[in-house]
Amino acid sequence: MRPTFPPRPPSASSTALVRPALWSLTSKEVTTIDCPTCGARKHALCRTLRDRPTTALHRGRKTRYLNLRFGLDLTEPHTRHPQPHRAPTGPGIGLHATRTPDPQPWRLPLYELADLINISFLDHAKVVTAHACGLRRTGLDGLLYGPDHIQQSLDALTYALHDRQLQRETHALTRGRDAHTTLLAEQQQAIRSRLLEAEQLLKRRRITELTAAGILPFPPRSDDPRHVARAWLGRYLADEKEALVHAIATAAGVPHNAAAPIRSIRDKITKSIDNGWITAPVNDTVEQLLATDDHAFRRRLIADATQQDARDDALCHPLVLNRWRDQLNHSLTDLAPAAENPTTKRLHDLTPTGRARSASQIEQLAGRRRLFAALLQRRAECTRLITDLNDTMTLAEQADPSYTKLKQAADQAYSELVRQHPDLYQRIRSALTPTRPATAASPTTHPAPNSGSGFSPTGTVNRSV
Repeated sequence: MRPTFPPRPPSASSTALVRPALWSLTSKEVTTIDCPTCGARKHALCRTLRDRPTTALHRGRKTRYLNLRFGLDLTEPHTRHPQPHRAPTGPGIGLHATRTPDPQPWRLPLYELADLINISFLDHAKVVTAHACGLRRTGLDGLLYGPDHIQQSLDALTYALHDRQLQRETHALTRGRDAHTTLLAEQQQAIRSRLLEAEQLLKRRRITELTAAGILPFPPRSDDPRHVARAWLGRYLADEKEALVHAIATAAGVPHNAAAPIRSIRDKITKSIDNGWITAPVNDTVEQLLATDDHAFRRRLIADATQQDARDDALCHPLVLNRWRDQLNHSLTDLAPAAENPTTKRLHDLTPTGRARSASQIEQLAGRRRLFAALLQRRAECTRLITDLNDTMTLAEQADPSYTKLKQAADQAYSELVRQHPDLYQRIRSALTPTRPATAASPTTHPAPNSGSGFSPTGTVNRSV
């Protein structure tokens, strides 16, 4: 049985799902400017990495609209609270009245709710929490977990899960276990179950799409020593192999830029952007972020983690994702001891101990744990973005007209390497050939490339983002 989800009025003592009133924005207003994240033009929907229109507006578009409309500066990474400056003058410029935020946004008409969750992340979190705790209404499942909003709903569920846990811990530390603690625990469990269901739904959709494109299932790995030796020879002579592939492919009619070798994941992303395979404009903000030193980058991601509604979209750019993930991992490792969290994999359940804590100590610990939870949430978001980026590039690459010719050119290049370097090829073959016949009890195994053979491959490319 699903736990009930009673309405909870805003409270100054509660930091969960309660936020200061936003300006009464609508998606129609926000789309009156170009999107700095995907480059969507005025009055057009935002685009996904795969250049598909989506009703889920990018946060950067909302932030840019606020800057222009109300004369704010919401892009400063070192300031937690935006500082107002002189507003532009002109007809219609300035703040306007706004209704009090609805304490139960899930009761709004569906078309209003669809617009609200595009504008306000914390209202989105309220709605997914109510849905996880038993709310049912026609059309809500499709709105929250349809193709346009499932990623944002997973993010909101992750936030809500951490929020309920932190509320429960703080309440137990200050007032002990009571009926409210039990209610929070039930809501936490309901949100966790819904989060797992949504993750499985996204995984099934991904498998279906990759299967329909012919990418899944992956072909089985060959144990034939001839094929394995060719692959190792290509790795060892990576530069020579790339030159052969380029020469064979261009001779077959593949354009020069399509046949150019990819030596790093950054090269692959850049090539995908240049070829129009992914929609991710490299604007000035992204270039400045790429040039930022590690210390400033760390401050920027911390500032982003402290603001749920006004986030830094530049961190989500494909060229920044690797660095964002690495710096998130470093930040989590550094913060874990202060947050009393023994692992960086998840938010550990902080059970009350016999150790006495003052009210200020509990408040400070709760703040550190809330930041730790926000970093975990951002890392989960980053991981989903990396997965989506990899899938997008793989699908686009396979659909490109040059894909088949490049595969054939690579196969011919491996064969040419074997012809030009027969002694080295035989040496690798000898290292891979088992010394005795394989049996059912003793399967064939291949020794590691460096295990006494004197063979040390170079030029290995990391294919994961």
